[in-house]
Amino acid sequence: MFNTENLILRGFQDNDLEGILALRNDPLVQRTQTFSAIAPPPSSKYKEYMKTFAEGSALWFSLVHKESENFIGFCCINLLEAKNRDARLGITIASGFWGKGYGTEATRFTVNYAFKYFGLQRISLDVTEGNARARAIYAKLGFKVEGRKRRGNWVDGHWEDIVYMGVLDDEWAELYPDKFARILRQSR
Repeated sequence: MFNTENLILRGFQDNDLEGILALRNDPLVQRTQTFSAIAPPPSSKYKEYMKTFAEGSALWFSLVHKESENFIGFCCINLLEAKNRDARLGITIASGFWGKGYGTEATRFTVNYAFKYFGLQRISLDVTEGNARARAIYAKLGFKVEGRKRRGNWVDGHWEDIVYMGVLDDEWAELYPDKFARILRQSR
């Protein structure tokens, strides 16, 4: 378990599944998602899918708001290509907690942790073109646009592109030298 300014980041617990279902049933959250689950919420198959996904992630943090002690989302890292030290970041925050900096806080901590302890050389993500707030956060943190999948996501009755973004370990170390420069030199 880890603490940031406003969040507790802890491992997956079975009781998180209700919070994850609430996230997936929130229409505001749904429109930001680029994937479809194997079954629509609130099915037991969806719970099984998410439990397997969480437990199979290289890194999973359930996000708990310190003050209210509410589950507010999750942040995870999944290895894409171990040989190439390449991973994917995923994050979902409950819409009632948007605009308060929690996504930035959780993303920064998770990416820091993954670069520092997993020896990754790149972390990528995908985000819908309509999710301007998330794209701005990722860019502010150092992620760069690497491409797009045209009309890759159906949302609110229209197609949106999926934007691919990524950050490399040396780019991250340059942005956050006090935390990662020494570790980066050791891992190369």
